[in-house]
Amino acid sequence: MASTPRPDFARVARLRGAEQGVIDEAARQGLIPEDIAHALAAPGVSDFLLFQRFEVVADLDALAGPRSGVVDVPRHLVDGDVPALVDVADAALGAALYRRLLIGGTATEQAALINRDVLLRLWPRRLAPHTVAQVWERRFPELTAA
Repeated sequence: MASTPRPDFARVARLRGAEQGVIDEAARQGLIPEDIAHALAAPGVSDFLLFQRFEVVADLDALAGPRSGVVDVPRHLVDGDVPALVDVADAALGAALYRRLLIGGTATEQAALINRDVLLRLWPRRLAPHTVAQVWERRFPELTAA
């Protein structure tokens, strides 16, 4: 009978530490904003966010995405929850698209596809994981008033 392989937690810890070192160095070099690097250094941040990272627009007013209509979703954001074409007026699909953009979209994609007013309306639904939401709320306090 074959035994179940045991996870190598020490290796995982080393990889996580190495990735944290890369993030710290990138922040020192100005390649990652300090607030994002700080959020990724927080205890309990998910491995997904640590290894994928995330971006946040520099200005909430840069969010000039459509309020209605169908948008062509960037290929790397498409999956079972977010199809290639999304009608942003569809509440569930629109929220799924915004969630995906907050977690995995570039700042350029966020600016092009997220609408500032729609984001303010949807924000109380907790669209993003805590780590991501904290960075957005620190940069844009008006989100917490939404």
